[in-house]
Amino acid sequence: MAIAPVKRFEILLPQEQLDSFMSYLQELGVAQLDSLPYEEWKLIPAETDVSEYERWITRLNNLLTNLPETDPKKGLDKLLAQKPKYSASLRKALLDFNYQKVVEDYEALESRKHELLQEIKQLEKEEEFLSPLKVLTIPLKELGQLKTCEVELVQVQPADLNRILDEARELEVAVEVIDRSKNSVLLMIIFHQTARSEVERIISDLKANFLVLNAYINRASAGETIEHILKDLKRKKEEKKELVWQLEKELASFAVHRPALMAVHDVLLNEKEKLLGASLAGLTEKTCWLTGWVPAAEAEKFSEKVHKYSEFVFLTLRDPSPEEQDEAPVILENPEVLKPFEIITSMYGLPRPGTIEPTVYLAPFFFVFVGLCVSEGGYGLLVTLLSLLYLKLARPQGGTSMFLRLMLYLGLSNVVFGTLVGGWFGFPIKPLLLIDPLKDPIPFMILSLILGFIQVLLSTFLSLVKEYREGNKVGAIAVKGGWIILLPSLIGYLVLKQPWLGYLALLGAAGIVLFTSKSRNPVARVFSGLYGLYGISGYLADILSYSRILALGLSTGVIAMVVNSIVQIVWKIPVIGWLIGVLGFIGGHLFNLAIGFLGAFVHSMRLQFVEFFTRFYQAGGRPFKPFKLENKYVEFIR
Repeated sequence: MAIAPVKRFEILLPQEQLDSFMSYLQELGVAQLDSLPYEEWKLIPAETDVSEYERWITRLNNLLTNLPETDPKKGLDKLLAQKPKYSASLRKALLDFNYQKVVEDYEALESRKHELLQEIKQLEKEEEFLSPLKVLTIPLKELGQLKTCEVELVQVQPADLNRILDEARELEVAVEVIDRSKNSVLLMIIFHQTARSEVERIISDLKANFLVLNAYINRASAGETIEHILKDLKRKKEEKKELVWQLEKELASFAVHRPALMAVHDVLLNEKEKLLGASLAGLTEKTCWLTGWVPAAEAEKFSEKVHKYSEFVFLTLRDPSPEEQDEAPVILENPEVLKPFEIITSMYGLPRPGTIEPTVYLAPFFFVFVGLCVSEGGYGLLVTLLSLLYLKLARPQGGTSMFLRLMLYLGLSNVVFGTLVGGWFGFPIKPLLLIDPLKDPIPFMILSLILGFIQVLLSTFLSLVKEYREGNKVGAIAVKGGWIILLPSLIGYLVLKQPWLGYLALLGAAGIVLFTSKSRNPVARVFSGLYGLYGISGYLADILSYSRILALGLSTGVIAMVVNSIVQIVWKIPVIGWLIGVLGFIGGHLFNLAIGFLGAFVHSMRLQFVEFFTRFYQAGGRPFKPFKLENKYVEFIR
């Protein structure tokens, strides 16, 4: 309902206690640290170097990514698995584990494995190159011992073969077809050294590829043929694959160290964060100064904890000064039931300090809009049960927990509104159906526009409150209040034809015309006000935008009915029809559930951001980021 108040704190302590105090502060996890005006206060910035931590964190990340789990979990067990828990006081003890040697040994084996894999690739390329030549039974040494003749191996296109054979006969050049495939022909050309230029002339204007065997000829032993070389390559490749397999077994044996390495990774991560936090301190000759923010609700407890740490630590807590007010971090403060809807507010941006916090106002609308957009009670029940099951069994923390609670609420919304204006898996429950949008969509359209009108009117009221707080009291009451009077009165007059509603609408319009402009020139004031009255078109456009609720609600219901119709058709197929029908029913409705909830979430969020927030909401607040323990692989508990 509001932005939680925060307190500014300053802490003074001896330099030699800074490191241990930062660990203590990190374990408390309630304070956000800020930098200090070092020059103004004549303080020396604390110098820290986190490069060594970053290097080891990166190496551990790589190792943990590649290292298999000792007890791999699959399916639901993996989904519900919780992080291992360690006492925060054991952080230092975990570093006594000789993780550097483990990492270095693993990296050495991994490097050797990559080298062998590269060597295997090279051998495979040689095999691919020599395989077409295995029909050559001539010892390679003999090809290199010709004194007056030369031998060339050439790959040509099949279409060029006859031309080469014809021209070779005229030059008395020997041409032998070694291998033939659909796309190429391998030729061995034997010619006298004096005919080289002529041979090159024949080949030059063709798409030909010369195969050079000099390297193999030079290292070939007496009587060794291509077939012998290929066998040797295969032997070497198998030997190297065997070595790779042995290395993989050794690498897999490192999995026994995985739990300890996970904990060490998070310890190093937190040590790095601790150093970064300490770098915000300002130093004198013997003391250091820390400053930051703490939630007002935690201030007293925070003070007790800090003073309990040491008698040489001095703490001051105070309200932020007017100059500091805009820099204060933002903590959203809502009843527990509304907490999940803070996700929507945060996606747009946190409110600036001192402005309106919109979560309490958007929550009921978002709840209703998603329910109407999906309009499927069966889908809602499924989402509700899955969210509840994951919350109870996996016990997620932080943002994941909040998102699942939000999905739980949205599932319940669909159970209610899906029953009243939709159905259950494409089958409406007619005794409970208040509106049937498939038979008569007009009532659903009217309901969507009424909800839109109420939210737009609420955004105008909040805009009135905002301007009134900012000091524009007359403009807020006359102009924003004028719109609040004009819009419902005008609609009431058009529907009911009551004269008093028309007079009320004119009163609202008069406030807009006379007080939109602050000019003292009455003519300019009136004309500016008349132009401001044109803003009614913007209100109309915003309200009509809520018709998307009808479109989305209809689309989900129609797709669900289509899935059911297809299932009824395939069910009649003999023998396997029931199986196809069951799979089609499950798959079709899961697909519809996914796109239905995604569309409902996105479009309902758009209605908040574009039609609701734009009139009153001032985003740009700085999120409160407490200095606390980070938990990527394990969870540190106090």
